[in-house]
Amino acid sequence: MAFEFECARQADYLPPLDKDADELFMQARRAEVTPGNTDEENISGLYQLAADKGHWKAMHNLSRRYLDGIGVPTDSGKALDLTEKLIEMNVPIGYYNMAVLLERGRGVYQDRKAAWQYLHKAASMGEPNALVRLGKHYGYDLPGEDQEDDKAAAYYACAAQQNSALGLHEYAAWLQVVDENYPKAAHYYLLAAGGGDQRAALFISGVFLDGEMGFDKDEEYGNKLYSVRDRLRKDPLYKLPNIATRYPLPYHPTLGRYNPETDQNEMPE
Repeated sequence: MAFEFECARQADYLPPLDKDADELFMQARRAEVTPGNTDEENISGLYQLAADKGHWKAMHNLSRRYLDGIGVPTDSGKALDLTEKLIEMNVPIGYYNMAVLLERGRGVYQDRKAAWQYLHKAASMGEPNALVRLGKHYGYDLPGEDQEDDKAAAYYACAAQQNSALGLHEYAAWLQVVDENYPKAAHYYLLAAGGGDQRAALFISGVFLDGEMGFDKDEEYGNKLYSVRDRLRKDPLYKLPNIATRYPLPYHPTLGRYNPETDQNEMPE
């Protein structure tokens, strides 16, 4: 029997963000990704101000900083407090964070069984980190005879549907390596690049600069995509959501081009 998994939309669970809190959050994020910025205490302080206003993204980032001791003293207890607050708000990443804490025994007693349950709860709500973890577990981590590609493919595909650069990239890699569906893989690598993933931008530009995955070399097109990667290096928060229409993928010489509307590879008429 084929694995059946109902892919939820994470966006349906996310609370609205207070405008002032979001401005504080973006100040922190901008400072966090600026090369050479060492004012970690100020970054954590901005996240704290946003978190105090109920900004779930700030809570998540601040929790991570407490775990790693970045701009704040290392404090697993405070990371746990923020995680529990996210769960109270029913934010999907709160369940994923709890899975990580339980798996590592940070702020709580280590309990891998409970961690597994929280991980599945997060995935059932469309949380992309959890979906990717499950995809990796079933598709790569288990011994070869125990791997379940149908489960892995479903989890990766759902992660890609969340408009997450991570999910888009990991699904693209699955399509490339396991399915060998190169037109579809190229489509999702391109979307991941447009979502701000530098690795995806570097990879997909190289596909056409070097003629990989069976595509013909196309230096002009490859250089256009490399310019996106260059922009991301200069501004890690840059996104190009219309990348697929702005830079339509060339046809694969034998497999065609992936059409997301039909979920099929199609050759030119």
